[in-house]
Amino acid sequence: MLDLYKLKIFSVVVQEGSFSAAAEQLLMTQSAVSQHIKELEISLGQQLFQRGWRGVTLTPHGEILQCYTVEIFALVAQAENAIKDVDQLQSGRVSIGATPGIGVYIAPDWVQQFRARYPQLTVALQTGITSQMVSEVRGQRLDMAFIEGELDEPQNPRLKSLVLEEIEQQVVVGFKHPFWDRDQLNVAELANQPLIVRQANSQSRIWLEDKLHDHAITPVIGAEFDNLESIKRAVSIGSCLTLLPPYVVQAEVEQGLLRMIPIQDKPFTRSLKLIWDSSNYFSPVSLAFLTILSQHFPVLRALLKEMKAKG
Repeated sequence: MLDLYKLKIFSVVVQEGSFSAAAEQLLMTQSAVSQHIKELEISLGQQLFQRGWRGVTLTPHGEILQCYTVEIFALVAQAENAIKDVDQLQSGRVSIGATPGIGVYIAPDWVQQFRARYPQLTVALQTGITSQMVSEVRGQRLDMAFIEGELDEPQNPRLKSLVLEEIEQQVVVGFKHPFWDRDQLNVAELANQPLIVRQANSQSRIWLEDKLHDHAITPVIGAEFDNLESIKRAVSIGSCLTLLPPYVVQAEVEQGLLRMIPIQDKPFTRSLKLIWDSSNYFSPVSLAFLTILSQHFPVLRALLKEMKAKG
């Protein structure tokens, strides 16, 4: 009888194109992956992969098994989604990822709303930069992730994304800044203004500098920090400004510590996106989590309808 665990390893090797890449995604040693594939080949009496110095390719028998593997895991997911009643589960888990701003300022509210509806279930939240979230989703160590960062092209065709919301980045200043009493700014007014920004290699920093250059503005970097709390603190007590989404500074604005100032024509807008691996079927718990989120993001309803139809 086919071993589903070995079939999963086989599927990842097919997706990654090598034992070493599959081992990295599965958090296993390369020798362990090789051993599982060898045992699978012995049990079937057929060679599944052609080994080469650049990786592995499927043999004709391997291609047949891969077709059935896709169908097998689809049927497993369909059976689980058809039978399992999330309300009756005594335990269950969904693992989600988020880039820093979302993970700190938005996702905790989502988790609490989900827990209020399903107190017996667990949400595991992991925070990291966009590239880390993509890697974790592709490795199927996360069920899904929420990012604001831009996705590099070309992406793996298995990686799917859905824009949930467009979020305007606004100028944020403290009371010492001359813009404190302004109600709106023109993008040209940002020229020669000292900025507090994220570290140089961050997706947010790269995105901001690209946008400023699009408007012929060379950014003047007053300071750079690797976390948003430090940026907010520095802006609130100094004379530099920053650009952030409203949800990051909502509490400080309500306390009168910071001011948000919109920019005419909204030139700095980023997309909040859901990403997932299309080869990894959403579990009933994952679908329940997305259903809670669909109250905030109606665009999710079409995806949920599609996923439930597949499952």
